Amino acid sequence: MKTRIIRAGDGEILGSPLGCRDRFLIDSKDWGGNLAVVEHLLAPRSIAAPMHRHTLEDEFSLILQGRVWYVTAGEEHVAEVGDLVFKPRGEWHTFFNASDKPARVLELISPGGLEEAFRIIDTAPEDLDLGPLVEPYGCEADLDATMPYIEKYGLTFG
Repeated sequence: MKTRIIRAGDGEILGSPLGCRDRFLIDSKDWGGNLAVVEHLLAPRSIAAPMHRHTLEDEFSLILQGRVWYVTAGEEHVAEVGDLVFKPRGEWHTFFNASDKPARVLELISPGGLEEAFRIIDTAPEDLDLGPLVEPYGCEADLDATMPYIEKYGLTFG
């Protein structure tokens, strides 16, 4: 792999403009499976994912714009511009933008591969059961555990 610059307008963007869109910057297949980088573009009052866990990778989220709420182990945390959130594999979590302004998160995924699950989620019909589709990526979700946050903050998946 040679040096390259990924410009601000570059990268495939998938997902609902009213929810969480994903901008794919570095695919793990280009880095021997070691790393993926995805920018999450969170609309106001949107949730990125239901309460979930992944067992194969760790995620590191750098807040680029706005405020982002994270829930893990039943505790809510708010991260702001410049904050880095570590989400280790196997830990149940979710994150969302409960404000009225957009938010952006740079997600570093190690090892990579989970970005392919994001592509599936971003392009799936609303009524599709995603469970069997993301299982091969070591993921599981709990929508029931997510509903209290959706109701409390008036969130949408888009």
